[in-house]
Amino acid sequence: MKMRCAAALLAICGLTCGCANGEKKARQEKERAAVESVDTASICRRTVRDTITELPYDIPAQRFDETAQQLVHATGCFIESDLSKTGAVRVNPVKGRMSILEAVQMAIKGTNLRITEEQDDRIKVELINNKQ
Repeated sequence: MKMRCAAALLAICGLTCGCANGEKKARQEKERAAVESVDTASICRRTVRDTITELPYDIPAQRFDETAQQLVHATGCFIESDLSKTGAVRVNPVKGRMSILEAVQMAIKGTNLRITEEQDDRIKVELINNKQ
């Protein structure tokens, strides 16, 4: 049950890693271990406000698509975004124990990305163009 729930959410999300093959394989192994250590069946019944991983986040500053993928893998929660617009935006590091909602807020603070919709089971992030 653990892996099925997370795998379904990851398949829906469609986030992909843009790193080199060696880095990608190492990252996938690390993320797989993180997903396996969390009871995703119980996480799927929680909300984006109270889903907190057992281990603190330690995500470096990087592209939004990479950060979103790591958050999805760690929590099993869904992040909806048009990655053709938001994926390449550089976001802040995320470090510490917090909900996935707080983690996304920390990552996008000071960028042109905004949380435009928040539901119990997903967060929607969009690029806000400041040029009027």
